[in-house]
Amino acid sequence: MASCPACGRAVALARASCLYCGAPLGEAAGPPEPAREPPADAPADESAPRMLMLVDLARDEPATLTAALGISRYEADLLVRRGGLHLVKAAPEADALAEAETLRGLGAHPLVVPEAEVRARPLACLAGELRTEGLWLRSAQGSLTLAPGAPLLIVSGPIARERQATDAPRKIVTARLEEGFRIHLHRREPAPPLEIDSLNFEVGFAASGSVRLELEAWLARALSGVPRDTGFARLPPVLGPAEPEPKGGALAAAGSLRASSREAEGPLLLDNLAQFRFYSGCLAAVARRVSH
Repeated sequence: MASCPACGRAVALARASCLYCGAPLGEAAGPPEPAREPPADAPADESAPRMLMLVDLARDEPATLTAALGISRYEADLLVRRGGLHLVKAAPEADALAEAETLRGLGAHPLVVPEAEVRARPLACLAGELRTEGLWLRSAQGSLTLAPGAPLLIVSGPIARERQATDAPRKIVTARLEEGFRIHLHRREPAPPLEIDSLNFEVGFAASGSVRLELEAWLARALSGVPRDTGFARLPPVLGPAEPEPKGGALAAAGSLRASSREAEGPLLLDNLAQFRFYSGCLAAVARRVSH
């Protein structure tokens, strides 16, 4: 039993301070506890920039992926058959680089890219023309002309669109929403991609009568030497809430009407645009590093 030097009361238990007045008890309480180190598996600082570790499935055999990723041979065979890039993990730079070295030791070929570069918000292009000097595009931030061969990579793919299912009784709708189509033009420097939405893009006079066909003709003529990826069409759609149409676009007014009537309609509009942007951003980030 010890007595508090401040109030004189007896304290039966060994404590760092008096139970009654809070004064320190000195040596009666025993030595102070040493500072505790954070455990090795403590979560990293979430505010630190993250890196994405990717594996190019075209460069590794199923047996290598089985050992490197800790998956079954059957899963590895499916990944290789699908092809493209596979996201292994997102982590702080030190952790991602360390694990990448581990995978290289197992024979795999991982790539580490900044998540911020992959998720950079695209610059929406609202109109364009095919000119002698190249492809002219107009966005909300101004206009620019892409000379032949200027972009690093073109990524295109279909955008699935549907209404969210609800439990509320409503009329049966047999008509399906029109499928979207996006094109990303990636530049060589780490800059946001130029995004073209075939449902919200002005081409002026379209000889084919279709914006999408006109865009395909532009890419074939103006950017014929630029590598193009169309693998997104083979991925199962991952749906999320659709964004409103960009201001100043061809369908901006219609988008406003849809937004104002959404409460009356009920079901939310869903699409897989976020999935396409992430897929496209990963390809471009890898292409910038492989091309150097």
